[in-house]
Amino acid sequence: MVTRSLVKLIDEAIIPAVSLICGKMIGLLASSYFLHLPFTFKNGQFLKILPSVQFQSLEAYTTAENYSNLVMFLVAAAGTVYVLVRAHYFHESHIHPSLHAKLVAIGQDWLVAPSYHLYHQAVIWLVFLWLTVGFLVLSTILGTTYPQIAIIAFVVAANFSWVLAVDIEKEIELGKSQ
Repeated sequence: MVTRSLVKLIDEAIIPAVSLICGKMIGLLASSYFLHLPFTFKNGQFLKILPSVQFQSLEAYTTAENYSNLVMFLVAAAGTVYVLVRAHYFHESHIHPSLHAKLVAIGQDWLVAPSYHLYHQAVIWLVFLWLTVGFLVLSTILGTTYPQIAIIAFVVAANFSWVLAVDIEKEIELGKSQ
C-alpha cells in the first residue's frame, strides 16, 4: 500500500512541477517583453544545452525575477485552489446529493473524485506551494524578491493548508460516523 501511494504521489507531481517551471519561464519572458527589459541569450552553461538569459542591469534582473516569481506562485496557488475546490465540493464522500444529481444530468460526473485521488493531488500541490514559499523567502533573504511577495505567499499557503486540514477533519468525522 505504501509503494502504491508513493507511485501515485510521484505520478501526481509531474503536472505541478512542469506547471511551475512553465509559469516561471512565462513570467520571466512576459515581464521582459511587457516591461521592455533588455536581455540577451547566451550559450548554455548548464548542461551545454539550456540557454542562459543575461539582463543588462541589476534592476532589470530584479524586476523580471520578481514578476516571474509572482507568476510561479500564482500558478502554484491556482493549482492548489483547483484541488481544494474539488476536495471541498466534489469529494465523493461528502458531495451534496442534489449537486451530484445535477452533475450526472449534465454529464459532468467526472468532476466527482474519490479521497485517494484528491488527497494525493492536494498533498502534492500543497508541497509545491510550500516549496514555492520557501523559494520566495530565500530569494527575499538574498535580496532578489520583494518581501511583500513572500509574506503574501506565506499567508496564502497557510490558509490553503488550513482549508485542506478542515476537509480532512470532515472526512475523518464522516468515517467515524459510518
